[in-house]
Amino acid sequence: MSSEALMRRVPVIATVRDAYVFMVTHLGGIIGLIWVPMVLATVMGFFSFQRYYADFSDALVSNNAAALAPSLLMMLCYLVAAMLLQAVMYVAVVQMALGARSAPAIAHFAFGNLEWRMFRAFVAFIGICLMLVIPLFVAGSAALKAAGLQADPAKMQLLFYAVIALAMPRFLALLPAIVVAENASVLRRAWMLSAGNFWRLLAVLAAVFGPIFILFNVLEVVLTGGGPALTGSNPEQLRLYVAQARNVLPLISGLGFLVSPLIVGLFAGASVSAWRALKDEPALDIAV
Repeated sequence: MSSEALMRRVPVIATVRDAYVFMVTHLGGIIGLIWVPMVLATVMGFFSFQRYYADFSDALVSNNAAALAPSLLMMLCYLVAAMLLQAVMYVAVVQMALGARSAPAIAHFAFGNLEWRMFRAFVAFIGICLMLVIPLFVAGSAALKAAGLQADPAKMQLLFYAVIALAMPRFLALLPAIVVAENASVLRRAWMLSAGNFWRLLAVLAAVFGPIFILFNVLEVVLTGGGPALTGSNPEQLRLYVAQARNVLPLISGLGFLVSPLIVGLFAGASVSAWRALKDEPALDIAV
């Protein structure tokens, strides 16, 4: 890569604008492309979480953590299936953002080489995050135990979010565009192409995901009546929290379904716009 290419910078405001313009302008087409896999993901997620919450409550009552094993396996299967369905959605919408696909007449569902490549890239990104998170959790827990202190679940969750936030700009931001538009090793290419743009890409991702992330967290706290699952150690409080989460699960699942076209459209549009800027390619008139 030349020194000129290394000096390229992602225009934050222009990239965020492109993402929102693409999402708003092509919202109908995005919905047409993703509604079939999104229905499947939403239904599977609802029943998986429903089973998990029920087994979690039973495990608390019986003080038997082994009772969670079947539902944890079910959740793992759901996460794999969800990533496969996300791959189907993102390939199609990124192709639309690149100008290589138009809106479907009714619906779209396809799984080929590109979707498999997208799925493998998502799995590899999660693997990198786990490689960063697990050693920190292990070292932190060991240090707290040696000091006679107990780990705070809320702080551990914040640490997890912080590690994900640090990995996203260099590995995830350009991932959808690179998967569809290039043939190179995805994560290695994302790391090379995003050099010198960590804070700019972090700002783009914050503008894309931040509002929806905050909205969902606020809604979850309001609907479940607080966060004892994060801050409390009383099993009865935890059981009540899980019961409330199970009660509002249909609403949360419905909201997730409704905002999915916004999330997929914004992320795909931002990824393609940032990729074009770093590749020094002419911008596509996404309003057409």
